[in-house]
Amino acid sequence: MPNSERQYLKIKQNTETMFLLPITENEVEKVAKVLKDKSSAGIDEIPDCVIKQCIMQLKKPLTNIYNASLDSGIFPDQLKLAKVLAVHKRGDKKNKQNYRPVALLSVFSKLLEKSVYNRLRAFIEGNGVLSEVQHNFRKMKSTETALQTFIQSTQEAIKKIESDWNLFRSNKSL
Repeated sequence: MPNSERQYLKIKQNTETMFLLPITENEVEKVAKVLKDKSSAGIDEIPDCVIKQCIMQLKKPLTNIYNASLDSGIFPDQLKLAKVLAVHKRGDKKNKQNYRPVALLSVFSKLLEKSVYNRLRAFIEGNGVLSEVQHNFRKMKSTETALQTFIQSTQEAIKKIESDWNLFRSNKSL
């Protein structure tokens, strides 16, 4: 185990504080392999599919860059840039109101963002930061599951009211 990884392991973690462990080469490889095979590219003109094919050669230098970013707390300026395209939605192509902006990010930015996202999600889920009734932006939850939960709790409340009403009526007749 390299010295930099051992240094992080000696620090006692506080579950109430988010602590970013170093990104590993294995993680960079895994994150790259799940990228979509898009041929579109960000401002650097490097498509995701090219990085997926070359990840074995790039994972070591990318891991070093990403860990330097985490250590310094600075997201590299070059990764903040995006290529913005106007994509036609519908209607008259001469009317600019019929277009929406689409930002194409650098694949290198996507890899770093996904690695940090994975850590943030693990911290939030592992420490119960979000309420169980929070359905947006969570795995296995959606507006559909929120609606199902709402319907179920409404049905339970109606049954309780009916039960209480029946109990009240039976006591009233005594």
